[in-house]
Amino acid sequence: MRASRPLWRIAAALGALHLGCVQALKEPPPIAQLAGAEEGQVSPADASELLQEAELLYAKRALPEIREAVRLFLQTARNDSTRVESLVGAAKAQVWIVDHESDAGARDQAAVGAVQAAQWCQRSAAENAACDFWLGAALGMQAREKHSTALDALHLIEAAFRRAAQKDPTLEEAGPHRALALLYARAPGWPTGPGDPDRALAEARKAVELRPDYPPNQLALGEALALTKDSQDARSARTRALELARQRKAAGDPDAGEWIREAQEALTRKPNIP
Repeated sequence: MRASRPLWRIAAALGALHLGCVQALKEPPPIAQLAGAEEGQVSPADASELLQEAELLYAKRALPEIREAVRLFLQTARNDSTRVESLVGAAKAQVWIVDHESDAGARDQAAVGAVQAAQWCQRSAAENAACDFWLGAALGMQAREKHSTALDALHLIEAAFRRAAQKDPTLEEAGPHRALALLYARAPGWPTGPGDPDRALAEARKAVELRPDYPPNQLALGEALALTKDSQDARSARTRALELARQRKAAGDPDAGEWIREAQEALTRKPNIP
């Protein structure tokens, strides 16, 4: 999970509350329906191959390939709903689609699909931190695309990331703490939401303590420091993020280019602007 792209920038969504508050979580359709009625059962060996193929497609970070990855992830989940990696894969791939798709309808569909896959993940493996983490991320995306769900989603997002942090704080390179940092940095404050610059900074520091060399953690720290008016340290964190991202790009990390752009954009902002 990346740091500075607006995966759960809820504040803007709350500006549309005149549309009414809608429940963020609804009963998800059966996995077979998510996968598509045309998809048949496959053997365990074939399912393992499909899962491997889906991961390879996801690693390409391109829309056509990731759409196909979603289909394969869901097909393997339909075959065996205890394959948590299939449901996690379907959720994370659709979160990625929402953040990169230009068509609003396709974004909306992917956001809802991500939430539904994460819900089934929780039902299949309630103790799995990845299910909680990707539910939080998916709910954030859904709130961004379906503004009427934003108010109901806030406490659900926070609770999901908090559960993930308790179960496995190192998941996704300290993702739960990074996600909480961004939520507290970007959500509206009391009484509307949980936004709190001091809590954002505390969570960002936990993420950096666990995984200091992961660029998005440094980006989250820089954003939190800027909110708390520590512009010099914010610049240092963002400069470190840029250095780390360039190293990752040289090593072939498919997400490094976006981290570089995020760090460069952050470094060009005026002091104390997150």
